Amino acid sequence: MADISLTASMRSNLLSLQNTQSLMDMTQERLATGNKVNSAIDNPSSYYTAQSLNNRADDLDALLDSMGQGVQTIKAANEGIETITSFVQQAKAVANSARDIASNYDKYAITTDEVTKPVDGEIILDTRTDLTAFDLEIQADDFEKEFTVYLENGTQKTITTIADAGGDESDIAASIITDLQGMGLNASWDEDASTINVSSTDGTAISWTKGADSLQAATENAMVVTLEPDSTGQNSATIAAAINQANEDAGDIGIVANPDGKMVAITAEDLEFRIFADDVEKNQAALKALGGAQDKSAGIASEVRQERIDYAAQFNEILSQIDNVAKDSVYKGINLLQENDLTVIFNEDRSSKLEVEGVDASAKGLGLSAARNDWQRDSDIDFAISQVESAIRELRTMASDFGNNYSIVQTRQDFTDNLINVLTEGADNLTLADMNEESANMLALQTRQQLGINSLSLASQASQAVLKLF
Repeated sequence: MADISLTASMRSNLLSLQNTQSLMDMTQERLATGNKVNSAIDNPSSYYTAQSLNNRADDLDALLDSMGQGVQTIKAANEGIETITSFVQQAKAVANSARDIASNYDKYAITTDEVTKPVDGEIILDTRTDLTAFDLEIQADDFEKEFTVYLENGTQKTITTIADAGGDESDIAASIITDLQGMGLNASWDEDASTINVSSTDGTAISWTKGADSLQAATENAMVVTLEPDSTGQNSATIAAAINQANEDAGDIGIVANPDGKMVAITAEDLEFRIFADDVEKNQAALKALGGAQDKSAGIASEVRQERIDYAAQFNEILSQIDNVAKDSVYKGINLLQENDLTVIFNEDRSSKLEVEGVDASAKGLGLSAARNDWQRDSDIDFAISQVESAIRELRTMASDFGNNYSIVQTRQDFTDNLINVLTEGADNLTLADMNEESANMLALQTRQQLGINSLSLASQASQAVLKLF
């Protein structure tokens, strides 16, 4: 105060005490807060730099929660993939079990291979109660007539009757029997019935075809079906129509053909039948397009196998469960198995991120369809098995992709966590006080303060001496 006069020594000691108190106040604040920089006044550069580092650390810390939720979303999808894979493998086991059961349709019917190109050529269809034998009816005027005999092993021979008009039925039969026996067949003359009885020696199928002028048959002979390229490309329908027309022209020998998608299904109920071609190149190509030479036993192809129906129902139920799992693999409204996409942000300005594309893991998305025709045909089960195997490969690819994305997010999560620690540590280096140093400072200041007070007391004693004059 201006009205009070202090000696020079007292004023010097007072200023020293005030400075010491100021230092003590600052040291006490550092000890109380733990910071050596508590505001921009303390150290503007360090304060604002530390604030920037802490702000970024806070922003990244907020993103850590988002990354953690992204990890959980991917894990939910992966759990769904693993469960669906188990279901698909179960579906394959069911299909294989059904495949082990004999199919009436495949036992008594022919389903050709898929026809995708026009078919041009001739095939031969033969149907009888017994494919191992047939009878040839011989008449007295059967001179210079031709017919072709086909064995199951592919051997064939065109036989021509004798040209001697002076011969009789037995002479004609004798010449034919010689040729048939030369092919390794059993052949005998039944004079009473005027027929040659022909049979295979090993129980394999034999057939014969005739031209416009040939022998009559006591039993129906094989029919020749001419196939022509279809300009519309619907080959299965036109092939089936050609077979049915040939059957009608032959007086109905029991063959029925139906288009079956891109295939042709051929049946002959309760009759043995076979499909084959002679060795002409075009005819062999036509036969190859229809699945190759085949023969079937007598039976009813339309008779269903209940065991296969039951397995087909189990297969369809598994497909339903696959759809349910795909639908239920949702986390916080995002379902990666139903084509929902996930975006995981890695930095505060959103310039670093990961796009996780969703997939369709439903039965339809995996290419799985319901059991066709109640699995009465082997081809339908084989089709289902091929779909299942393809689905398993697709699921493995999905699992690999999700696993890779899971690793990426986890790695970035660990990196962000460590980066936050680095940023926080850097900010602390700029603002935190050394508590040991500050404690030592406080002790030194307290000592200085005591000394200052003592010094001020000594300086005031000179002024107190004037009191002795009174």
